[in-house]
Amino acid sequence: MKIKTNFNDVIPEKYSKGAKGSDLLLGKTIRSFPFEILDLPEGTKSIAFTLIDYDAVPVCGFPWIHWLVTNVPKSQTEIPDNFSRTSDNKIEGKNSNVSRFLPEDLSAVENNYVGPYPPDKDHIYTLTVYALSEDLNLENGFYLNDFLKATEGKIIEETSHELIGRN
Repeated sequence: MKIKTNFNDVIPEKYSKGAKGSDLLLGKTIRSFPFEILDLPEGTKSIAFTLIDYDAVPVCGFPWIHWLVTNVPKSQTEIPDNFSRTSDNKIEGKNSNVSRFLPEDLSAVENNYVGPYPPDKDHIYTLTVYALSEDLNLENGFYLNDFLKATEGKIIEETSHELIGRN
């Protein structure tokens, strides 16, 4: 299984720090980037993926979750531009904007894609795709820990691709 993007591993500005207009909500980028999943393994019934910034640890003390998605139909191997806002064929979990340690209420953007906005330097963002043997018993607004528990024994294969978010 492989992940393919139509950009050279640097997340384009419209999906990150350079977003404008309707692609912003509460100052956060909410337009998700497109990618394709190639060579799903046999037996796949459902797809899930995560986008996590592990370079955020020195900045905020924990990896920053940008996107959690599960129960994407196996036929949906092309994840189109703006999938987070336009597709009903998924369940989305909470990103790190749910944190009670943030100084403002960002609940309007905590259950969808939120783009990279590295404050200190370029960061590496890890996009991980999971081929699952069945849909997960999760509802919109699930947390990463719930996702990890729900995937136990259901991951057929997983693959990751590193993307760069510019400062």
